[in-house]
Amino acid sequence: MNYIREAENVLKHYKDLYQSIENMDRQIGRLVSNAGPSGGRAIKLDESGIRSGKFDATINLLYEIQTLTDNKFKTQTELDEINVILDEISAEPGCEQHKAVLWKWYIERVPKEDIAEQIGYGSKQSVYNIRNLAIRKFAIRLFGIDALRAV
Repeated sequence: MNYIREAENVLKHYKDLYQSIENMDRQIGRLVSNAGPSGGRAIKLDESGIRSGKFDATINLLYEIQTLTDNKFKTQTELDEINVILDEISAEPGCEQHKAVLWKWYIERVPKEDIAEQIGYGSKQSVYNIRNLAIRKFAIRLFGIDALRAV
């Protein structure tokens, strides 16, 4: 496994993961609103409390809502972990620019020259050096001992 490439992939898709949470919220809301009675009509329930003749559809609907809810929770947990790692690596002495460089490089996809200017460095080579150190540190924090051995 290439841990650096995996860490880069996580950061490159950060915005997509964030957007997926909003999409899952919308899907869950749509499913819940479509599941209720429509038009104020009375519905007949059997002893299970589920609409007569709709047991399979109800089970499928509940399964879909539960799957979306689980995926949303896992995605949010992963995003929270990414944020914590980025904050932690930037809190260490000499690493103050790590979060900013990784964020601008992978998530915002800012041109390297602009990153150098924004963080107060004169050359884009300095940005490459910071990025190389930061992505290694991020990969180790994300994947643990195997990543340390690989980098």
